[in-house]
Order: sequence, then C-alpha cells, then structure tokens
Amino acid sequence: MSRILLLDLDHTLYPSTSPTLDAVDARITRFIETTLNLPEAAADQMRRDLCARYGTTLRGLEELHGVSREVYTTFIQDLGDHLMPAEDPRMRAWLTTAATHLPVYLFTNARRDWADRCLTHIGIADLMETHVRAILDIDFMNWIGKPDPSAYAKVEDYLAQRHPEHPERIFADDRLDNLEGARVRGWRTIWVKPHTVGGPAAGNSIEAAAVTALATASGHRVVDSLLELDPETLE
Repeated sequence: MSRILLLDLDHTLYPSTSPTLDAVDARITRFIETTLNLPEAAADQMRRDLCARYGTTLRGLEELHGVSREVYTTFIQDLGDHLMPAEDPRMRAWLTTAATHLPVYLFTNARRDWADRCLTHIGIADLMETHVRAILDIDFMNWIGKPDPSAYAKVEDYLAQRHPEHPERIFADDRLDNLEGARVRGWRTIWVKPHTVGGPAAGNSIEAAAVTALATASGHRVVDSLLELDPETLE
C-alpha cells in the first residue's frame, strides 16, 4: 500500500526542549492580559482553557471576544531569534531521506510565515521547495485547525485530488488530541512525546509511563523524536 507522511511543525520537527513554544505561550498570555484587561494568572488560565475547549486559543478568542486573528498571530509570533528553534542537520538528513521514499506534507496549526521562520532556523526551509509537497497551514484550514474534524476533512480532500490511489496517511504530532482526531479517521498516528509528559520537568515517571501506555493502547506509535524512526520505513 502506498503511503503519505504528514508532519506537524512545532515540537515535532524541533524538540519540545526548545524555548520557542514556551515563549509563544507567554506572548499569548500577555495578549489576553492586555486585550481583556485580566490579571496575569487569569489570562494564563484562560489561554489553557480556550485551547482545551476550542483546539486553539485563537479560535476561542475569536468566537467569544471577536479578537482579530491577524493582530493576535502577529503579536504572539514576535519573538527574538534567540528563542527560535536551533539548526538541526540530523532532522534535515532525516527529512531528506523520508521525502525520497514517500510524499511528505507539513500539516500545522501555525500561520505560514511562522512556519517559514521556524523552518529557516532549523535549516530545512529550502526542502519545502525540493522535498516537501506543500505546507497545509491554518489559513489552508480556513483558520479552524486541528483537532477540529473539518481540518482533517479538508486535508483528505486535498490529498485525494493529488493521490487518487488513496494511500495510507501517516501523521506525526506532539499533541494527543490532534492524533486522536486523525486516528478516528483511519490515519496511522505517531506521537512525538513532549519532554514535559509526567510533570513540569518530566520527573513523574509513573504518570509519564501511564500516559505513554494509554497512547500506545490507543494505537499511536510513541517516540521521543522523529529521528528514532527509520526514514525509509518509518518503523
């Protein structure tokens, strides 16, 4: 059976130990704090609650408070270069090899300019022209991202037009809710497990083991990094 590989971006193509998304989360909290005139603790809790309820904090802010998506994303993406992912020659080699054996797509809730900036810092931006077939970003999904079913449906329609043989879809992401949204549609899923699973510093090994066991029981392949997978077979 032919296959297609779909890859998330943040904490999937670069490690969760990078300061990048923590810095983005801090910017989101700051945006909520200033826009809605909330104390920092309340703003941070709202960030978490909206993300859990709506899939992305932005969608919740749009629906409940009429926040401008462009203003929001521009604000939260305003990070210094020192907070961006580090260059990763090993990921470049892995992605290059994988893309010679099956079609590869980027499937991300990020805006395209954020994706481009991250990919540049990782050192793989040029592969988007030579090896990766397309970047399916939040704009492609009409700003309703994973894990909303409409995001996967839109991707499936897009792929069906380009791969009428209906190949197996293999999807790697760091968020279990995003993977569940794919698994129920018959996609094969790979969980790139964040280092924070099990506690603030992954120190609770019992909890981490329980979460990993649950993910495995749900049918997700569990890895700490894509680099653990053979790029030719994905095994």
